[in-house]
Amino acid sequence: MIPSLLAPGECRVWWATPGDRTVETLSAVLSDPELERAARFRRDPDRRRFLTGAWLLRTAAATQLGVRPEDVVVDRSCSDCNRHHGKPYIRTSGRRLHVSVSHSGDRVAVAMTSVGALGVDVEAVPSTPVDDLARCALTPGELRAMDALPPMERHEAFAKFWTRKEAALKATGHGLRVSPDKLEVSRPEEAPRLLSWPLEIPPGNLRFVDLDPGEGYVAVVALIAGAQRVNVVESQVTDWQPTPFLPQPARSCVPQAV
Repeated sequence: MIPSLLAPGECRVWWATPGDRTVETLSAVLSDPELERAARFRRDPDRRRFLTGAWLLRTAAATQLGVRPEDVVVDRSCSDCNRHHGKPYIRTSGRRLHVSVSHSGDRVAVAMTSVGALGVDVEAVPSTPVDDLARCALTPGELRAMDALPPMERHEAFAKFWTRKEAALKATGHGLRVSPDKLEVSRPEEAPRLLSWPLEIPPGNLRFVDLDPGEGYVAVVALIAGAQRVNVVESQVTDWQPTPFLPQPARSCVPQAV
Protein backbone atom coordinates (compact mmCIF):
# COMPACT_ATOMS: atom_id res chain seq x y z
CA MET A 1 0.00 0.00 0.00
CA ILE A 2 1.21 3.53 -0.75
CA PRO A 3 1.42 5.71 2.36
CA SER A 4 0.43 9.29 3.00
CA LEU A 5 2.72 12.33 3.02
CA LEU A 6 6.33 12.07 4.11
CA ALA A 7 6.95 13.44 7.57
CA PRO A 8 9.75 16.00 8.03
CA GLY A 9 13.12 14.29 8.30
CA GLU A 10 11.75 11.00 6.97
CA CYS A 11 12.87 8.63 4.22
CA ARG A 12 10.49 5.92 3.08
CA VAL A 13 11.30 2.75 1.22
CA TRP A 14 8.52 0.76 -0.44
CA TRP A 15 8.93 -2.87 -1.48
CA ALA A 16 6.96 -4.48 -4.30
CA THR A 17 6.96 -7.85 -6.08
CA PRO A 18 7.05 -7.78 -9.91
CA GLY A 19 4.48 -10.53 -10.39
CA ASP A 20 1.75 -8.97 -8.24
CA ARG A 21 0.27 -6.78 -10.99
CA THR A 22 -0.50 -7.19 -14.67
CA VAL A 23 1.63 -5.54 -17.30
CA GLU A 24 -1.47 -3.55 -18.32
CA THR A 25 -1.87 -2.15 -14.79
CA LEU A 26 1.79 -1.21 -14.55
CA SER A 27 1.95 0.32 -18.03
CA ALA A 28 -1.23 2.39 -17.73
CA VAL A 29 0.45 5.28 -15.86
CA LEU A 30 3.85 5.30 -17.59
CA SER A 31 5.20 7.81 -20.09
CA ASP A 32 6.14 6.99 -23.68
CA PRO A 33 9.91 7.04 -22.91
CA GLU A 34 9.33 4.62 -20.02
CA LEU A 35 7.28 2.29 -22.20
CA GLU A 36 9.89 2.46 -24.95
CA ARG A 37 12.62 1.56 -22.49
CA ALA A 38 10.54 -1.35 -21.15
CA ALA A 39 10.08 -2.67 -24.67
CA ARG A 40 13.85 -2.92 -25.14
CA PHE A 41 14.21 -5.55 -22.42
CA ARG A 42 14.54 -8.96 -24.02
CA ARG A 43 13.66 -10.98 -20.92
CA ASP A 44 10.19 -10.73 -19.43
CA PRO A 45 11.43 -10.79 -15.78
CA ASP A 46 13.70 -7.79 -16.48
CA ARG A 47 10.83 -5.96 -18.18
CA ARG A 48 8.47 -6.61 -15.26
CA ARG A 49 11.01 -5.41 -12.72
CA PHE A 50 11.49 -2.16 -14.61
CA LEU A 51 7.75 -1.64 -15.09
CA THR A 52 7.09 -2.31 -11.41
CA GLY A 53 9.76 0.15 -10.31
CA ALA A 54 8.52 2.86 -12.68
CA TRP A 55 4.90 2.32 -11.60
CA LEU A 56 5.79 2.32 -7.91
CA LEU A 57 7.87 5.49 -8.25
CA ARG A 58 5.00 7.32 -9.96
CA THR A 59 2.36 6.06 -7.52
CA ALA A 60 4.38 7.04 -4.45
CA ALA A 61 5.30 10.47 -5.88
CA ALA A 62 1.70 11.12 -6.91
CA THR A 63 0.58 10.68 -3.30
CA GLN A 64 3.15 13.23 -2.14
CA LEU A 65 2.27 15.76 -4.84
CA GLY A 66 -1.51 15.32 -4.89
CA VAL A 67 -1.67 14.44 -8.58
CA ARG A 68 -2.40 11.37 -10.69
CA PRO A 69 0.52 8.93 -11.21
CA GLU A 70 0.42 9.55 -14.95
CA ASP A 71 0.84 13.31 -14.32
CA VAL A 72 4.08 12.95 -12.35
CA VAL A 73 7.00 14.28 -14.40
CA VAL A 74 9.88 11.81 -14.12
CA ASP A 75 13.13 12.90 -15.75
CA ARG A 76 15.53 10.04 -16.47
CA SER A 77 17.82 11.96 -18.83
CA CYS A 78 21.32 10.56 -19.15
CA SER A 79 24.19 13.06 -19.05
CA ASP A 80 26.19 10.92 -21.49
CA CYS A 81 23.60 10.23 -24.20
CA ASN A 82 20.01 10.97 -25.23
CA ARG A 83 18.49 7.80 -23.77
CA HIS A 84 16.17 7.85 -20.75
CA HIS A 85 18.15 5.58 -18.42
CA GLY A 86 19.71 8.03 -15.97
CA LYS A 87 19.07 8.68 -12.30
CA PRO A 88 15.35 9.53 -11.92
CA TYR A 89 14.34 13.02 -10.83
CA ILE A 90 10.83 14.20 -10.01
CA ARG A 91 10.28 17.54 -11.74
CA THR A 92 7.90 19.76 -9.77
CA SER A 93 7.53 23.45 -9.00
CA GLY A 94 6.42 22.63 -5.45
CA ARG A 95 7.76 20.16 -2.92
CA ARG A 96 11.16 18.74 -3.83
CA LEU A 97 11.39 14.96 -3.76
CA HIS A 98 14.60 12.93 -3.95
CA VAL A 99 14.01 9.41 -5.26
CA SER A 100 15.85 6.21 -6.14
CA VAL A 101 14.81 2.85 -7.61
CA SER A 102 16.41 -0.60 -7.43
CA HIS A 103 15.38 -4.15 -8.27
CA SER A 104 16.83 -7.64 -8.14
CA GLY A 105 15.15 -11.02 -8.39
CA ASP A 106 11.62 -10.65 -7.05
CA ARG A 107 12.31 -7.50 -5.02
CA VAL A 108 11.67 -3.96 -6.25
CA ALA A 109 12.43 -0.94 -4.06
CA VAL A 110 11.62 2.75 -4.34
CA ALA A 111 13.12 5.17 -1.80
CA MET A 112 11.96 8.76 -1.34
CA THR A 113 12.75 11.70 0.92
CA SER A 114 12.66 15.49 0.90
CA VAL A 115 15.81 15.73 3.05
CA GLY A 116 18.53 15.28 0.43
CA ALA A 117 19.93 13.13 -2.36
CA LEU A 118 19.68 9.40 -1.82
CA GLY A 119 20.35 6.06 -3.45
CA VAL A 120 18.86 2.65 -2.76
CA ASP A 121 20.22 -0.71 -3.85
CA VAL A 122 19.02 -4.29 -3.42
CA GLU A 123 20.85 -7.39 -4.59
CA ALA A 124 20.12 -11.09 -4.41
CA VAL A 125 22.92 -12.85 -2.56
CA PRO A 126 24.96 -14.57 -5.31
CA SER A 127 24.76 -18.34 -5.54
CA THR A 128 27.82 -18.68 -7.78
CA PRO A 129 31.48 -17.73 -7.18
CA VAL A 130 32.11 -13.98 -7.01
CA ASP A 131 35.92 -13.95 -7.06
CA ASP A 132 36.28 -12.37 -10.51
CA LEU A 133 33.71 -9.67 -9.84
CA ALA A 134 35.15 -9.01 -6.40
CA ARG A 135 38.60 -8.34 -7.87
CA CYS A 136 37.06 -5.67 -10.10
CA ALA A 137 34.76 -4.07 -7.51
CA LEU A 138 36.60 -4.22 -4.18
CA THR A 139 39.67 -2.48 -2.80
CA PRO A 140 42.64 -4.57 -1.62
CA GLY A 141 41.55 -4.11 2.00
CA GLU A 142 37.99 -5.19 1.22
CA LEU A 143 39.27 -8.25 -0.64
CA ARG A 144 41.34 -9.25 2.36
CA ALA A 145 38.33 -8.83 4.64
CA MET A 146 36.17 -11.01 2.39
CA ASP A 147 38.86 -13.68 1.92
CA ALA A 148 39.22 -13.94 5.71
CA LEU A 149 35.62 -15.14 6.00
CA PRO A 150 34.48 -18.77 5.73
CA PRO A 151 33.62 -19.64 2.10
CA MET A 152 29.87 -19.87 2.82
CA GLU A 153 29.83 -16.28 4.13
CA ARG A 154 31.69 -14.64 1.27
CA HIS A 155 28.72 -14.35 -1.10
CA GLU A 156 26.66 -12.31 1.35
CA ALA A 157 29.73 -10.27 2.29
CA PHE A 158 30.28 -9.34 -1.34
CA ALA A 159 26.60 -8.39 -1.71
CA LYS A 160 26.95 -6.03 1.27
CA PHE A 161 30.06 -4.42 -0.16
CA TRP A 162 28.40 -4.02 -3.55
CA THR A 163 25.08 -2.57 -2.36
CA ARG A 164 26.85 0.00 -0.19
CA LYS A 165 28.99 1.16 -3.08
CA GLU A 166 26.19 1.24 -5.64
CA ALA A 167 23.75 3.02 -3.30
CA ALA A 168 26.40 5.68 -2.58
CA LEU A 169 27.08 6.27 -6.28
CA LYS A 170 23.35 6.36 -7.02
CA ALA A 171 22.96 9.09 -4.41
CA THR A 172 25.48 11.32 -6.18
CA GLY A 173 24.13 10.49 -9.63
CA HIS A 174 27.48 9.11 -10.82
CA GLY A 175 26.40 5.48 -10.90
CA LEU A 176 29.02 3.08 -12.19
CA ARG A 177 30.76 5.83 -14.14
CA VAL A 178 32.91 5.85 -10.99
CA SER A 179 34.55 2.46 -10.61
CA PRO A 180 33.35 0.79 -7.37
CA ASP A 181 36.92 -0.17 -6.45
CA LYS A 182 37.58 3.56 -5.90
CA LEU A 183 35.24 3.53 -2.88
CA GLU A 184 36.17 2.06 0.50
CA VAL A 185 33.32 0.99 2.78
CA SER A 186 33.17 -0.67 6.18
CA ARG A 187 33.52 -4.43 6.64
CA PRO A 188 30.37 -6.53 6.12
CA GLU A 189 29.99 -7.37 9.82
CA GLU A 190 30.25 -3.69 10.79
CA ALA A 191 27.67 -0.93 10.63
CA PRO A 192 27.69 0.42 7.06
CA ARG A 193 29.94 3.43 6.59
CA LEU A 194 31.62 5.16 3.69
CA LEU A 195 35.32 5.43 4.52
CA SER A 196 36.68 7.10 1.39
CA TRP A 197 35.88 7.87 -2.23
CA PRO A 198 37.30 10.06 -5.02
CA LEU A 199 34.52 12.68 -4.88
CA GLU A 200 34.59 16.14 -3.30
CA ILE A 201 31.69 15.38 -0.93
CA PRO A 202 33.14 14.52 2.51
CA PRO A 203 32.50 10.82 3.26
CA GLY A 204 30.92 11.78 6.58
CA ASN A 205 28.12 13.62 4.74
CA LEU A 206 26.84 10.31 3.37
CA ARG A 207 25.18 7.82 5.71
CA PHE A 208 23.81 4.36 5.21
CA VAL A 209 20.87 2.51 6.73
CA ASP A 210 20.59 -1.26 6.23
CA LEU A 211 17.19 -2.38 4.93
CA ASP A 212 15.17 -5.58 5.32
CA PRO A 213 14.43 -6.94 1.82
CA GLY A 214 13.81 -10.51 3.01
CA GLU A 215 15.77 -13.74 3.07
CA GLY A 216 18.32 -14.16 0.31
CA TYR A 217 18.69 -10.43 -0.35
CA VAL A 218 20.80 -7.55 0.89
CA ALA A 219 19.77 -3.89 0.65
CA VAL A 220 20.83 -0.48 1.89
CA VAL A 221 19.82 3.16 1.42
CA ALA A 222 22.46 5.90 1.24
CA LEU A 223 21.59 9.51 2.09
CA ILE A 224 23.53 12.73 1.61
CA ALA A 225 21.95 14.69 4.43
CA GLY A 226 24.77 16.50 6.21
CA ALA A 227 24.10 16.68 9.94
CA GLN A 228 20.34 16.17 9.70
CA ARG A 229 18.83 13.15 11.43
CA VAL A 230 16.73 10.99 9.09
CA ASN A 231 14.20 8.33 10.06
CA VAL A 232 13.94 5.47 7.54
CA VAL A 233 10.62 3.60 7.33
CA GLU A 234 10.03 0.51 5.15
CA SER A 235 6.71 -0.92 3.99
CA GLN A 236 5.46 -3.62 1.64
CA VAL A 237 3.16 -2.56 -1.18
CA THR A 238 0.13 -4.87 -1.15
CA ASP A 239 -2.42 -2.78 -3.07
CA TRP A 240 -2.13 -0.49 -6.06
CA GLN A 241 -4.41 2.13 -4.56
CA PRO A 242 -2.97 4.85 -2.26
CA THR A 243 -4.53 3.57 0.96
CA PRO A 244 -3.32 3.62 4.60
CA PHE A 245 -0.67 1.14 5.67
CA LEU A 246 1.07 -0.22 8.76
CA PRO A 247 4.75 0.77 8.54
CA GLN A 248 7.64 -1.06 10.09
CA PRO A 249 9.34 0.76 13.00
CA ALA A 250 11.48 3.67 11.89
CA ARG A 251 15.24 3.46 12.09
CA SER A 252 17.32 6.55 12.55
CA CYS A 253 20.14 7.59 10.28
CA VAL A 254 22.44 9.85 12.30
CA PRO A 255 25.70 11.55 11.38
CA GLN A 256 28.62 9.13 11.66
CA ALA A 257 31.63 9.78 13.80
CA VAL A 258 34.70 10.91 11.87
